Amino acid sequence: MAVDLSTNICGVEFRNPFILSSATPTKTARNIKRGLEAGWAGAVMKTLVPYDYARRYPRPRFKIYWLKDQGGYPKTIPRSFSITDIEEGSHLTPEEYVEEIDEAKRLAGDAVIIGSITAPDMETWEKYIELMNGSRADMVELNFSCPYAGEPGTGREGEKLGWQLMYTAEEVIRLAKRKCAVPFSPKISSQTGEVDEWAARFEGAGAPCLTLSHRISSIDIDIETGKPIPFGCIIGFGGPYLIGFSLKWIAKAAPKVKVPIIACMGMLDWSDAVKFIMVGASSVESCSAVMVQGYDIVKSWLTGLRRFMLDKGYSSIEDMRGISLPHIITPSMVERENEGVYAVVDKEKCTGCGICKRCCFYFAIDIEGGKASVDLEKCDGCGLCQEVCPEDAVKAEKLFDKDIYPRPDSGKKPYNKLF
Repeated sequence: MAVDLSTNICGVEFRNPFILSSATPTKTARNIKRGLEAGWAGAVMKTLVPYDYARRYPRPRFKIYWLKDQGGYPKTIPRSFSITDIEEGSHLTPEEYVEEIDEAKRLAGDAVIIGSITAPDMETWEKYIELMNGSRADMVELNFSCPYAGEPGTGREGEKLGWQLMYTAEEVIRLAKRKCAVPFSPKISSQTGEVDEWAARFEGAGAPCLTLSHRISSIDIDIETGKPIPFGCIIGFGGPYLIGFSLKWIAKAAPKVKVPIIACMGMLDWSDAVKFIMVGASSVESCSAVMVQGYDIVKSWLTGLRRFMLDKGYSSIEDMRGISLPHIITPSMVERENEGVYAVVDKEKCTGCGICKRCCFYFAIDIEGGKASVDLEKCDGCGLCQEVCPEDAVKAEKLFDKDIYPRPDSGKKPYNKLF
């Protein structure tokens, strides 16, 4: 069976769903060329900003949390790492930016080049849209999220900038619909409350495509000095640990809009791309994974995605798109008080470390003869023990058709004897 990895967004053909997000790896045509040669289908240029300070970078300007302190690095990359930085916008002036886009497009072959712009007012938005019209960009991303630090002294600092841009976003989208010569995609801030509601409003204002969503902003504190770190100001805070957050918003937005969705924020490998597609995205952007693994990581993603689709019988990206949505239920629909489920210990795997015992808040686990032992009269079947066991030696399984003892939280005998 042949597998087609291509995807079409607003009439623009992408050879596969993987797009380099607007960030350091897309700051110049040379960078973009390197990424496209590795196999990326497109690239979003680092965002053109109107603030001079945001074009000038501190040294150093990156801080990665939880990457090297979890074991296994660099052979394995932890899911929970986060990149923070204060490299806010493109270092290029507007005129230089257009020249760089044109050079990137000259080098791109059949790959897609996407410009990225942000502005504080309608006059600058219109100016930048006209600049993009004068470039060879295939698409334009309207960045309503960045730079995170905002413009000092204006009240547009940190997430306030994202909020204020969102309040004028529909007007900007209507302007882009009138003026922009190529398809455009508003990039929605994840800090604006109900992203799905904004998505529907943006579609109503004329957006032909949506990018969901941008990373959050944050700050850290050095407890020895009491000072904010690493740069003293509010900065961007993103990484693969945010994938659940991103999946939620796309899953909520996809049923409310008809326009294509480009997923962004949280992807670490090809399986994450599949998840995004299954909740409704047409393609995916990646930054953090590339920042720590380099451009060539896309080669293994393409191999993994193609193999997965062959194994599952998917002939195209469209075959997978949105298939998870009908299965998402409300909390009230979740099966509760499932009967017959209890913790079971695999004695061969168990080392008697006692972690399951200390984390059992029903007092159902003891260590006997160097192995964990479960008292079914006390076990609630909650499954916390299986999640904390370092040896994968405990499982919460359905052992009986019905409960054989009253459950601990039921208040029925024999549990009054516990205390």
